[in-house]
Amino acid sequence: MPKFKFGKDQRLLKASEFQEVFDLNTFKISHPNWLLLAKFNGDRESRLGLVIGKKNIPTAVGRNFIKRLVRETFRKSDLPHSIDVIFLARKGADKLSARDMALLLQESWCRLRQRCNDSKAKNA
Repeated sequence: MPKFKFGKDQRLLKASEFQEVFDLNTFKISHPNWLLLAKFNGDRESRLGLVIGKKNIPTAVGRNFIKRLVRETFRKSDLPHSIDVIFLARKGADKLSARDMALLLQESWCRLRQRCNDSKAKNA
């Protein structure tokens, strides 16, 4: 049965955890409306951190909309390796419809999954 929870064990919570991903990221997935930074985290579960600033997304409604969609698509993405991911919103991300954004996010998670698999295959 799938889990429909997004608990604390699936989130980056501390500034040091965010800083580690910013400094040591192995993967960058870029899109005009967002940037994904990721790195392998060892044996832990995959975790997500969100950086959605007022400067880029001015309304609270827009920021919350993005947070909900990113968390939902991340939870459903089923990444095969345990990685830490930071989602950085860029200007205009709140202008996309929910459907378009969900499809583009799924595409980004697939690209990240493929890069993780390629990296693991090279190191194996």
